[in-house]
Amino acid sequence: MSRLRLDAVRSLCFALTLTVGAAAVSSAGAQTYPPGPVQLVVTTAAGGSGDFVARAFAERLSEELGQPVIIENQPTGNGNLAVSQVARAKPDGQTLLFTNDSTLTVNPHLYKNMAVNPFRDLSPISTMTRMDMVLTVNAQSPFRSVKDVIDEAKKNPGKLNYASTGLGTQLHIGLELFKAKTKTDIVHVPYRGNTGAMADLMGGRVEMILIGVPGAKAQMDGGRLRVLAVAASKRAPLLPDVPTMAEAGVPDYEVSSWYGALAPAKTPQPILDRLSAAARKIAADPRFVSTMGTRGMEVVGNTPAEMTGVMRADSEKWGRVIADTGTKVE
Repeated sequence: MSRLRLDAVRSLCFALTLTVGAAAVSSAGAQTYPPGPVQLVVTTAAGGSGDFVARAFAERLSEELGQPVIIENQPTGNGNLAVSQVARAKPDGQTLLFTNDSTLTVNPHLYKNMAVNPFRDLSPISTMTRMDMVLTVNAQSPFRSVKDVIDEAKKNPGKLNYASTGLGTQLHIGLELFKAKTKTDIVHVPYRGNTGAMADLMGGRVEMILIGVPGAKAQMDGGRLRVLAVAASKRAPLLPDVPTMAEAGVPDYEVSSWYGALAPAKTPQPILDRLSAAARKIAADPRFVSTMGTRGMEVVGNTPAEMTGVMRADSEKWGRVIADTGTKVE
């Protein structure tokens, strides 16, 4: 073999070595997430806002991980069953939790002897969306402002009722905070989900409810509900003509709900890092942002440390409200 030909063969072998090495590195990077279906346990029922966000998240997470993501709706026990199920799952990245904030930051203060501690038994991945709450009444209600509600509640303590979709939800604890700030006596009427609560509100059997912007806007546009105020520091883009609670006369009153993803505690750090990176990439995806925007939700996409900070701050806030108001779950 001529020297020129020998040099050419050596060059080719060297190039092939580099190519195989690069492929091996690429393959190793792809294998940082274990293969197999991912079960996403959702603490809300199918068809609600939480389920809507979870399914949009699952679709894009599947794209990012290259694995199928299967939704399991598990709303039983106000989300506590789902939390326990994920906390006890094998920490291998194949079972994840998608939940709202109240499950993590309100329930531990309401329920005695909870077997699971979200801060000890779960590993945060990312908060994905945030949604402001609004105080809403029947479109035929005599109440046209928050002041009207407060005046009537003070004039006739215990006469007015408010609906919630269950004990311990933001719709429940949020209005207990409203009562505390306005020094009013309004009776809580809990329902097993959104359907019954909204039916009785529109039927005039309860006077008010605290719900998310998307649901309120849909019913307001249909002429069935009237939105009195947004429980946020700024007006909602979907409801620009509705005042904030501060503008309506109740300062320092903010209630929002967020949805986020978590894994079992002791999940290996490389898997958590992979999930965290995927979640932030999903949050930056214009498709996801647009989809959430149509439902009045703000996309977040924070780090595990940032999500932990949000959880701790909310837990302290709602723990104080529950203690100060004497709210209990029998």
